[in-house]
Amino acid sequence: MRLTENQSAPLFSATDVYGQEANLNALGGKSVYLAFERNAGCPVCNFRTHELLKQADFFTTNNITVLMIYESSVEAMKDHLGENSYPFQFIADPQNKLYNLYGVERSFIKVMRGLFNGLLNKVTEGNKLFSKPMKQDGHLDRIPAEFIIDKNGKIKLAHYGKFVGDHVPIEQLIKLF
Repeated sequence: MRLTENQSAPLFSATDVYGQEANLNALGGKSVYLAFERNAGCPVCNFRTHELLKQADFFTTNNITVLMIYESSVEAMKDHLGENSYPFQFIADPQNKLYNLYGVERSFIKVMRGLFNGLLNKVTEGNKLFSKPMKQDGHLDRIPAEFIIDKNGKIKLAHYGKFVGDHVPIEQLIKLF
């Protein structure tokens, strides 16, 4: 079931790929950007993550916690992330517990719709950003979703993609904080 704006965000506690706790309840008093991507080998998700990383100073300066959820295993995520350090927490959810908690959907129709909405360009650009070839290990029909959770734990933005690659534009995302 889809979540809506102004409702309380479902709380969860998870361990990120580096063993650090990501506890939504403990983040009270901080804004949170929660992004559900597809998998570590998804070039469209890689492209989006790089877009967000370019805004890392904005997130840090404004005390915004960024949680990135992927269907990949911890091993696949670590392989993808390499030895780099990141200002975001990356959470592996191959059992789809968090995806189900937030109502993140799967749809082959929306995958096909992406072909008419710039998907191939994002695939090309995202592939260029991989440091090495990656294999996709999640559901190919997973559609991304994004949430902004305010300091009081309320959902300020619930964006469920209309197609693969449908993310809130960075400029709009920044304005929402």
